[in-house]
Amino acid sequence: MLYTNNCSELTKNDVDKEVVLCGWVHKIRNFGKFAFVDLRDRYGITQLSLTGEQYSASNLKNEDCIRVKGKVVIRQDPNPNIPTGQIEIKVSDIEVFSHSQLTPFIIDDKTDALEDTRLKSRYLDLRRPCLQKNLTIRHKMLKAARDYLESESFLEIETPTLVKSTPEGARDYLVPSRIKKGCFYALPQSPQIYKQLLMISGLEKYYQVARCYRDEDQRADRQPEFTQIDVEMSFCQREDVLNVIESLLKKIFKDSISYSLPDFERISYKDAIASYGSDKPDMRFDMLLKDLYPILSKSEFAGFKDGYVKGFVVSDGAKLASRKVQDKDNELLKKYNLKGIYIKVENSSLTGSIVKFFSEDLQREIISSLDLKEGDLLIVANSNNYERLSLGLGALRIEYAKKLNLLSPDCFKPCFVLDWPMFEKKEDGTYESLSNPFTRPRDEDVYLLDSEPEKVLSYAYDTVINGLELSSGSLRIYSGEMQKKVFDLLGLSQEDIKKRFGFFVDAFNYGTPPHGGFALGVDRIAMLLCKTDNVRDVIAFPKNLSATDMMAECPSQVPQESLDILGLKIVGDDHGNEI
Repeated sequence: MLYTNNCSELTKNDVDKEVVLCGWVHKIRNFGKFAFVDLRDRYGITQLSLTGEQYSASNLKNEDCIRVKGKVVIRQDPNPNIPTGQIEIKVSDIEVFSHSQLTPFIIDDKTDALEDTRLKSRYLDLRRPCLQKNLTIRHKMLKAARDYLESESFLEIETPTLVKSTPEGARDYLVPSRIKKGCFYALPQSPQIYKQLLMISGLEKYYQVARCYRDEDQRADRQPEFTQIDVEMSFCQREDVLNVIESLLKKIFKDSISYSLPDFERISYKDAIASYGSDKPDMRFDMLLKDLYPILSKSEFAGFKDGYVKGFVVSDGAKLASRKVQDKDNELLKKYNLKGIYIKVENSSLTGSIVKFFSEDLQREIISSLDLKEGDLLIVANSNNYERLSLGLGALRIEYAKKLNLLSPDCFKPCFVLDWPMFEKKEDGTYESLSNPFTRPRDEDVYLLDSEPEKVLSYAYDTVINGLELSSGSLRIYSGEMQKKVFDLLGLSQEDIKKRFGFFVDAFNYGTPPHGGFALGVDRIAMLLCKTDNVRDVIAFPKNLSATDMMAECPSQVPQESLDILGLKIVGDDHGNEI
């Protein structure tokens, strides 16, 4: 190596040692007769002490890449904020590997540069210590995952990334074939079919750190290409899989950030919607949704007589609910066709425009049954659509948690959401799968497949921490007969089945074991571990919200000869113009 030590490990115990360091010039303080330079590498910072002649001769500037030799000495003005803060290097020799131009933004944790500017020069953005720390945590996370899964006898097996296009809920990225013109591969949305085939192959326990691709609209926690820890196991029950997920995540959090995750709560999909207004419940705080119909239907307000009435209590929240805040809340609720009704506890009484419809006895019953205190706020809404009512209030619940600073990034509350509906009935009377078409129905609900499929619950399960879905999974169908029944319910003809899943369905004829699995989202776990809400902070070279690589300027047009080889013709751009 060109260096003897990194820029984070030298201490007062190394005084008088001759060392060699390599790195980048982070900061310069020039005092004429002498100068101090902070040298930075991915491990940390060490201060260098130079004479005025050394500094002038080297012509150092920020972000120059250099190598220095020198002696470790005690620093006169210690810096307690860095591990090397008690020492500095008295430089005897400087070698400049390469000088740097003026960078387009400051290379430091705090920068005022726009994200697109930073993504354009991502190689410079990645020099920032905060991003290097994030990628280090991501590395530790993947190492912990591999260590755990290998200790449990899982085999790491790669599956193809040029696959057959099959319906999995999102648009595929397609790759044209040069040899078979007019035919296309798809980039995998997940290794779903292949990992099930590995179970049929008798490999029993599989995992893969898999790259996956989905052509979806982008958002803060989504990328067109993403990574998941993909796991499948045979001869298992649901609890076996959940135990693997829980143990795996506990090890990841412990090894990555020294955090001991609590035991995972288990909640049904039905109860998650009812109490939290979300299938991704954030359990860091209470403020649960309550069914208020039994109480409020006693009032004279006509809107509470029919349908569903729900609400939640914001402790000491009356002071938050100004008219301006209520108007903003109702902008959110409007997306769910709801309108909020606000009731405050002031001077031991209920106040609000709706209270005129409440008798004194009813007011006392409301205060008593909901255990309302002085200064509390009760937010109520009503609707004929139970799920829409719950989801709208659930979204508002999160907004009030933000207002009250209840969403601590230092606290993690994990849970499993179980017993998901297997199908959703669409307006035209047809059914679609809420998970994927290979999810197994619960044994006790199989009889409903012929009469009321929308009431069938499945062995699907999601892993949620702090309101963020980290994994989805299920026990899989292992009966060819059952798989055919599910395909039939989804409206797939025999021709469709053969065309899309023929090779997979054929495999069911050769002794398929009971099996199940899951896929943990690496990028989302990294977001939690690194305490960021932007997935681009934990990916080395991400795409922006337009699915564009700002640095490499892709996607981009390709030469006509490349299209000719593939037998393709471009007929128009995004605006319909021929190009």
